[in-house]
Amino acid sequence: MPTRRDPIQSSAIRRLIVRAAAAVCLFLAARPEADALELTSSVTELGQISRMRPEYPVPNEPNMLFYIERSVNSNTVVYAAHIDSRGHIDPDAPVDAYWRWYNVDGHRKPLNLIERLMAYGVRPAGHGGPGGAVAFKVVALPQREIFVVQDKEGRPEAVVQFGNRWTKLVYVYLHVDDSGLVPKVTAMELFGIDKLTGKPLQEHVIPH
Repeated sequence: MPTRRDPIQSSAIRRLIVRAAAAVCLFLAARPEADALELTSSVTELGQISRMRPEYPVPNEPNMLFYIERSVNSNTVVYAAHIDSRGHIDPDAPVDAYWRWYNVDGHRKPLNLIERLMAYGVRPAGHGGPGGAVAFKVVALPQREIFVVQDKEGRPEAVVQFGNRWTKLVYVYLHVDDSGLVPKVTAMELFGIDKLTGKPLQEHVIPH
């Protein structure tokens, strides 16, 4: 007959596991190799922005900058600008990232510790973009600075370079291989609007 585990003991074990996982994440996130990822990319002009998975819901969030979809399911990461009481982008915490769990009921869910440190979290990267914009990076893509700006109507948008073209980022689609112990991104599709020409663009990115 199986023995019943003490609930207090079980709780302590869970806390130890969480702390151990957090320590591993902090160690990995601090490694210089995280910035050594190489990317191969190509940029294509489109007639219109494509929907990789048209059956997935499209988020419609206040101050939304862009969102990330994945091949594994419809759960989507939303990136939204923080606007201060004066109507400006908060330079100290310009972006909030969170889930919309469309694969369940669409409720909002915060990123967990591992997701913040290793994948979808954001890190402020100072100023210096077009118009003195606030810059940030997505943890899993440290090579790309994304700049938060406001258009003439004060609406926030994310601007990034596709090749040498400044582009308003609309959404990112990740091709994910989850057959192993740790899911792996095999390719990325970035979609946006060229700020100079107004043409829709797609950048196909392969990480190495």
